[in-house]
Order: sequence, then structure tokens, then C-alpha cells
Amino acid sequence: MNSTGYRPFELLAEPPAEVRAGLLQARPVTFGQYSPVPSTSLAGHDLPAHAACFGNRWPLDEPAAERLLHDLDRSYLTGRGGGHFPVSVKAQSALRAGPGGVLVANGSESEPASAKDHALLWLRPHLVLDGLAAMAELIEATDAVLWLHEGDPDLLDVLTRALAERRRAGLDRIVPQLALAPQHYLSGESSAIVRSLAGGPTLPAFTRVPASSSGVHGRPTLVHNVETLARIALIQRYGSAAPDSTLYTVIAEGNRQVVEADQRWTVAELIGSVTGRSAGYQAVLVGGYGGRWMRWSAVAGVGASHAAMAAHGINSGAGVLLPIRSDECGLWQASQIASYLAESSARQCGPCLFGLRAVADILDELVEGAARERDLSRLQRYRAEIAGRGACRHPDGALGMVASAMDVFADDVDEHLRLGSCRRMRSGGLPGLA
Repeated sequence: MNSTGYRPFELLAEPPAEVRAGLLQARPVTFGQYSPVPSTSLAGHDLPAHAACFGNRWPLDEPAAERLLHDLDRSYLTGRGGGHFPVSVKAQSALRAGPGGVLVANGSESEPASAKDHALLWLRPHLVLDGLAAMAELIEATDAVLWLHEGDPDLLDVLTRALAERRRAGLDRIVPQLALAPQHYLSGESSAIVRSLAGGPTLPAFTRVPASSSGVHGRPTLVHNVETLARIALIQRYGSAAPDSTLYTVIAEGNRQVVEADQRWTVAELIGSVTGRSAGYQAVLVGGYGGRWMRWSAVAGVGASHAAMAAHGINSGAGVLLPIRSDECGLWQASQIASYLAESSARQCGPCLFGLRAVADILDELVEGAARERDLSRLQRYRAEIAGRGACRHPDGALGMVASAMDVFADDVDEHLRLGSCRRMRSGGLPGLA
């Protein structure tokens, strides 16, 4: 054991038992519906606890960098922020652009339904920071940034202490800088991050130039979700033997629970691990507020891993699952989310500023029994006019959620039109919507 308190590890060695149990030691982390602070008995890791669990992360020399790039490619690790782009491809693109770039750890978790990144930053901050250090060394970046939402002083305190521990131990060649983003749905979008770090507004960019070749002030810039970085840290240590699991946020029974799904689980088993039952649902919102509604029969038996979902044509997005019971009005939930997404637009273009509000208003009228058949035709026309015309992808995400709701809850739509209500229960509020 060296002077920093770390015990060394051997690359490609079998992970210790507590690591094989998963990033969260196979235990769920519970958040309140609106609280950013986890109510859990699972201990957070300071530097000595991190060392005892995971061992040291040695800086990358050239052979180790080549091995890490090879292992990232072989593991087919994809981004866990919602885009699911192969990590090795992004790294290779940055390497082709040359040294001197910027690496950003995106921990803002702008999706209000999600809490997985919060859980990692609270409980495993040094694992995230190890991944940030390893990737910065791999792509020869000269600046590293930890991007967080403002307004969460407790989490900021956790990470400030973690960074101070690392500075005292001299662990990082590049000392990460903290940057605080405004509390907004779009402030975690990658082009908004790049734009803000370059001195502009924290809003998505109109033009799409790959940040890996020309990002902050024209420098190569990579933005990685914090779960992605935690998994990079494990892959550097254990290569192909690194634990392969999936973090999900399940919203049910008045709570958000972050669960680390075993690769053998189905979606029904994952939700059942939180709610205590794996039946009695009509649908699930998959991916978050900009995700898609799926019929329970279509998704319940699908494997809970991102890869298994993708094989069935399902985009797991930011890893959020919101199950709707058979006695709940899913159309009402969809209308609440549509209104939130309309209010959360960047207001940089007509489709966002006017189109999403018009769509949300029609959905609200439908739920309240004030809509008529002609309003459904108007809704379809608006969707056609808005699709693909936004300055960013936000309108398309919102429209996809609405379109999937109109399909999955078609019977509810019919009842609301005929009777003014589907007579199902309107459940409690959702995170960020109250």
C-alpha cells in the first residue's frame, strides 16, 4: 500500500467481490419524488474507502493507453447519458484531432426523472473522477471539467471534498475544474455545455459541428456522462472482466429508486424489484420525459440491459422507467410531461416556442374532456409541421413522447373524447413537474 492509502491492482484481474456486486453493491438507492438527496444506508466513498474497494488507478503510459482503448472497443461500452454512442469511437475521433483538448464529465442530470448520476456522484465520486482522469490521459486533454447543476449545495460539497482529497494525494495529472449549469432541462445537452464553456448561453447550438474535432474555443472536446466515466474506470482496472450491469431510475410508489440491473433481468423483474410486483401494468415510459411509451406486453419480457433493449428496437435513453398501472390514466401523465417539455424549451425557434405549447394545450384539452375530433386532426397537423424543424432535438423528443402516448393509450383517447374522462385514476405528481 502506498503513501496515498491505495493498494495496487493488476489489470485484467478478477474484480473483488464487492465490485462484482456492482457499482452500488447490488443495493437500490432511494430518492424522494422531488428530493435530490438520497435516503439510503449505502455508504459513500471517501478516498480511503474508494481505495479499499477499487484499488489504485495508475496513470496511463503508452502501452496502458493502447490497452484501455482496445478494452473500450472490445467491451462495446456506449454512453450512458442517453445517446449510447460507442465510447471507443468518440475517443478515436478525439485522438485524430490531436492533443490539447477538453474533457467534460456531465453530471448535471437535466432529466428530472433520473437520479442515477446523482447516486453515483454521491456514493462513488472517486470512481467517476478516476474515469475522468483516465479518459483525459487517453485523449491527451489539457483541461477537465466537472459539469453540475447549480442549486444542489449538498452534492457540490461532496464533490468539492473529493477533489480536495485527490489534490492532497496528487492523483491527477489534470486537476478537474467545477462548472455549474443553470437548473434547466436543456443545460445537460452536449452542445449547450460546449457553448456555455466557450462563454455563450447554456442553450443547444443551432449548427452541428462535431465537438470532438472543434468544441470549446475550437479545441477538441469530449462530453461524457458520469456513469460512462465510472465504467471507464472499471474497464481500465479489469478489462473485459469489469462488471457489466445497467443503472436505471424506476419511478413508482411515490419514489425514485436507482437500481443496478443484473444483465439476466427482464424489465418486469427490474420494476418488480422496486414495486414488489411484476404484473398489473398497462404501459411504461422508457427513457425519460423525452422517451417513448411502450405497452407492457411489448416490453415486460425484454432484457433490462441497454443492448437487449436496442435489439428489440427500444431506446432506453437516460435509463428511466415509469410504469403505469392498469387503473391509472396514462394520458394524463403524458399531458403533464408535454406541458413540462413545452415550458422547458430553449425558445430559440418557432417549433419550440409556439409549436410545443400548442401540442401540449391540445393534449391538456383532451384530458380535461374539452377536445373534439377536429382537435386530434389539428394535433396531427402540428406534429407534422414541427417534426425535424427545431433548432435542436428537443421538439422531436417531445413529439415522440406525445405520439407514443396517443398510440399506447388509444383507448383512453377514445374515452376522453366520448365521455370526457377515461374514469381512471390520476396518480401523484412526477419529479420536476410539481
